[in-house]
Amino acid sequence: MFKKLFGKLKSDPSKAKKSEDINSFIEDEKKKFEQEEMKEESHQMDLKENYEQDEKYEESKD
Repeated sequence: MFKKLFGKLKSDPSKAKKSEDINSFIEDEKKKFEQEEMKEESHQMDLKENYEQDEKYEESKD
């Protein structure tokens, strides 16, 4: 992911940024990526909890 972004920055000198701007951009992208990972993990945990509740319910019906 970052290689693509760096490639775009390097290939277009008219859009060259100062190193601090690049670092800020990288940090923003990392944060976005981490937030997406956290959302996915949370979603997976919710699915697992719901599955376990469904199993308990099915067992209690028997």
